[in-house]
Amino acid sequence: MFKKYSFFLLGFLSLILVSCLNDEGQGGTSVVQGKIFKVLHPNNNFSLEADTFPAAKENVYIVYGDEPIYGDKMETGYDGFYRFKYLTKGTYKVYAYSTLPNTIKSAVIDTVTVAYGKTADVPNIYIHEGKSLETSYITGTVMVRYYDKAYITLYMPSYETRVYIRRSGELYQFDEVRTGLDGKFIFQGLNPGSYEVFVMTEMAGEKVLTPVIQSVTVTGKGEIVTIPGPFQIIINA
Repeated sequence: MFKKYSFFLLGFLSLILVSCLNDEGQGGTSVVQGKIFKVLHPNNNFSLEADTFPAAKENVYIVYGDEPIYGDKMETGYDGFYRFKYLTKGTYKVYAYSTLPNTIKSAVIDTVTVAYGKTADVPNIYIHEGKSLETSYITGTVMVRYYDKAYITLYMPSYETRVYIRRSGELYQFDEVRTGLDGKFIFQGLNPGSYEVFVMTEMAGEKVLTPVIQSVTVTGKGEIVTIPGPFQIIINA
């Protein structure tokens, strides 16, 4: 009777041991690897194209199964590459942190399943940072006609023209930019809300300045709002 009980106990303990060995974590021969890329959102980004490059020396974390905290972390290499080795088969979460303008960290997470003794490649993870991250843009164009008693030009891109922005209902602007060679301008770092964008124009033959105003609404974060149609102004020669 004692021998039968001993065999039963050993079998039960063996099942527990096998179950533990099948849990996600260290102690196996599987590998989880991938790359981290960093996307910068600077405030002087006039092309609106984010600068993306491998994230070197960036902390990357791995979560074993459904654990509430990460099981291990490491730094990426010069090319943004990382590799977690000696894992058991199972499902893992891998993440790195974006840095918001208010310095709050936000995890960017991906999930991967790896078989026994195999290598699983995690899809590229893109983390973001920069002052204009999660803020919006308003863009537009200014066209000008030059007027003289003897002639008046066709509309052409207006270079180095001041463009102003104010919140709807306010009297004065809180920012101004100048147009480029193509007459385009961009306001950056904006939060959702209602705005008025305006430029100053002269009347034909009269050097009296009056504003040309466009109302613009930004409904969410990360939007690029383009003002439909150009501002048209006159400058007396």
